[in-house]
Amino acid sequence: MYWLCYSVRGFRAIDESQAMPTVRILPDGLTVQIKAGTSLLASASAGGVELMHSCGGIGACTSCRVLILSGQDHLSVIGTAEHEQLRESGILDTHRLACQAMVFGNVVLERPLWRSSPDSPVTGD
Repeated sequence: MYWLCYSVRGFRAIDESQAMPTVRILPDGLTVQIKAGTSLLASASAGGVELMHSCGGIGACTSCRVLILSGQDHLSVIGTAEHEQLRESGILDTHRLACQAMVFGNVVLERPLWRSSPDSPVTGD
């Protein structure tokens, strides 16, 4: 059986077995089961992992970027704003913006490790 889900990208058919996909977040080793159509940002938050999102989650920065290790084909299509941000940062082929990418199947991602230092208030590893 298939379900029809709606996201900002439009309608998408998903297999019933993927109606509650999982998002595995590394390096935390945390797996969160979420409702299909949930953003990666909201998925991480549901698991207690706060990803930076300096622009408030509107796709205008890259602070919520995540490296997709598997399940790229289970994410929503990259929209224009996300495409431009990732392209300008040189990470279009490897990363997604967690605030923009909606989950429709199992995904494994690696989040940046953020640290504070005297030289730079916030830097990504």
